[in-house]
Amino acid sequence: NYRRAVHLLNENISKLHMMAEALLKYETLDSDQIRDIMEGKEPRPPQDWGDDAQVDGDVEVEEESGSSSSEPGEIGGPARLH
Repeated sequence: NYRRAVHLLNENISKLHMMAEALLKYETLDSDQIRDIMEGKEPRPPQDWGDDAQVDGDVEVEEESGSSSSEPGEIGGPARLH
């Protein structure tokens, strides 16, 4: 099983690197992005990527200013805003 795993990783190393880069950029991947990577294409941005404001639970997050209606230091919201 170890040899098989090494073989699969070596055989798909470019996809592995593409997935790592997408995770660094977007933090999470959805099924469309994974499908793009597995087809050898550059992954598209997530569907909600780039919205001016998004609602995360009960906290509205404004991406442009990086402020939110929650108290400073409170845990929650997208990681890219912390």
